[in-house]
Parts: sequence; structure tokens; C-alpha cells
Amino acid sequence: MSASVLKVLNQPGWNYKFSYDGVSILAPTKRDATHLAQSYGDALSETAAKINGKVRIGWRHCKRPIEFYGWMASQRPPTPAETAERILPLEGEVFCSQLRLPVGLLKRMIAAAESERPVSIVRKDNQKQIIINRRMSDMLQTPPEIATQRVMNRFWLPEDLAQLERRLRQESRFTMTYRGGLNEQTWAILTTQFESFEVDGIWYRQGTTLATPQLIPIPPEACAQA
Repeated sequence: MSASVLKVLNQPGWNYKFSYDGVSILAPTKRDATHLAQSYGDALSETAAKINGKVRIGWRHCKRPIEFYGWMASQRPPTPAETAERILPLEGEVFCSQLRLPVGLLKRMIAAAESERPVSIVRKDNQKQIIINRRMSDMLQTPPEIATQRVMNRFWLPEDLAQLERRLRQESRFTMTYRGGLNEQTWAILTTQFESFEVDGIWYRQGTTLATPQLIPIPPEACAQA
């Protein structure tokens, strides 16, 4: 472990130990744990790679520790076992229909699982909704197996979708209010924060619902394009 990390861990209130699967760090508070992860993420990933294990940062009453793996340092794609090891503790809080998960998308998926708001991620090249969290599945009143296979054009009005695409080209993050389909039978007024991002040459948009949907009758334009 690097000298800079050890300097932090040797301060009062910190503790750490080595085990068969890596290093476990106990931080004084969640804020301290987050600061350590943000400041020394590369060093912690390198440590995980050197010991062929993982580095886990927890704190008092912590339910989901911050974890670093060796593949984060090498930038190689995680193995299926490593991906499963990171996702399984999320206890069904996030769902994905895409088999290959590059590191950038995996991190987004984990963040979606931990979000207190409904979150979805859509591939921009085919408009397929590939990731949703449990809160989004509940809001859509749709099983995740179905929601993560949807092509989202069908749940947008043409003028609203055109405005979304135009803003995505001009802004990386913005909030938009529009009419959209929660499912085939239910439409609502939605207020969503959109963010455009790229991973391994593929562009995605993430939508985070900011307000409770206001149910409305299905617009005639939606029926016309069905």
C-alpha cells in the first residue's frame, strides 16, 4: 500500500486489516471513506491488483462498503465473476439487459442501484433502455425484464423526442419536463434530469426522475404513432 494511503490510515480513528480476500479499511465516517476513495482511488486499485484481491472501505453502520478491484487499475474488462461479486450485494436494486459491461457503465449501474430516485440508462444508437433501478421499475409499473428491452421511441411524443435529441447535442446535463409513457396503458407529465455520456465509443443518456409523475390521458399523437 502506498505511503500516502498509509499516512491516512495511521491517523486516529482509522483501522485496517489484511484478510484472505484483500484489505479491509474502517474509516471514522462515511465522509472520510468517500474522501479516501476519491483522493486515492488509483493507489487503492493498484493495491488490489498487487495482492490479487480487493480493497474494501467501510465505516460504522455501513451496509455497502466502497470496493476497489485489480481490474480497475489495469482497465481490463472485469471477468463475469468480478462483475457478479460487485453487483450481487445490491440485492436486486438494479437491472441490466446488456451482457457486456465496460467499467464506465458498470460504475453507472452501481450508482443507479444506490440512487434514491428512479434512474434509467438508454443507448442512443438504438434507443434501447438497457439499465433501470428498482425505483424506476416500480414507477413504470413494469417488470424489469420487459423494461430493459424497450425501444424508447414508442414512449415519447415526436416533438418532445426531437427536443430531447437537440438538447443532448448542445448540453451534457439538463432538466426537461415532457409527456411520456410509463407503460403501454399509462402516460404522465414527467420532469427528468438527463445526462449524456460516452463509454468505449458508445453514447448513452441517463435519466433521473425528479418529481412524482402526473398521470394524464394518452395523447392522440401517441395513439397515432403506435
